[in-house]
Amino acid sequence: MGFQGNGVTVLNVDGTYRPQKQLFRFPHEWIDLIDIPETNLYCSEASLAEMEKRLRRRRTRGAVLIGSGNYHYVTYLLLKEINEPFTLVLFDHHTDAEQGDDRLISCGSWVAHALQHAQLRKVVIVGPSFSSLDLRLSPNITVLPFDDHDEWPNALLEAIPTRSVYISIDKDALRREDAVTNWDQGRMPLFRLLACLRLLLFYKKVLGVDICGEYPQAAVDLFDPLCREARRKNEQANSAILETCFRYAASHLRPA
Repeated sequence: MGFQGNGVTVLNVDGTYRPQKQLFRFPHEWIDLIDIPETNLYCSEASLAEMEKRLRRRRTRGAVLIGSGNYHYVTYLLLKEINEPFTLVLFDHHTDAEQGDDRLISCGSWVAHALQHAQLRKVVIVGPSFSSLDLRLSPNITVLPFDDHDEWPNALLEAIPTRSVYISIDKDALRREDAVTNWDQGRMPLFRLLACLRLLLFYKKVLGVDICGEYPQAAVDLFDPLCREARRKNEQANSAILETCFRYAASHLRPA
């Protein structure tokens, strides 16, 4: 069914995308959010409202680059724009479904907020650690810890009850060989993530995709070996994910 997108929205919340020059070869729109206060890890009501206002003005729809996983709650704002039944497919090493203050959203609680969406039928989370499964999760959440077997992606398809999906990717689900984040990471190889994406893009109507999990860095980190490794690996992973999505753009895909 394919990808319902015409380009990439690059959100500048932490400056992590400026050095990733490969990403700007895709049709893109740059939106500055870096000046909004009270957004790192937790987001105040006023700041969230300002973020939402700026996001609503964007012209590009399809893929969104969010920045560090500290800002993963931006996905909640993107989901609010969906007006048809859908499943959220989340690739993440954490469930992001902690219960907390209803008035304060965070990178660890945004999924719990998203469950209030009237059109959200199911959340399928791929790649959490087993320790995170101790959380008391909603019955509308299905967790698939990563399993490195060829038949494993089919379990993902079977867990999705809707024709339409929204895909959110935190690169901390990936192994360190393929991405470097500021959170503890999983063990999923990038090629497995891409295989899941291709499956979803072929069999489902993909309403949107977002990516986070950049490694936060300042200008003084330009020559730091860890920061250089993070930029290189994350840029390659981001490019591979975007290339996969646009290869399956809806206008070019006609499944049998």
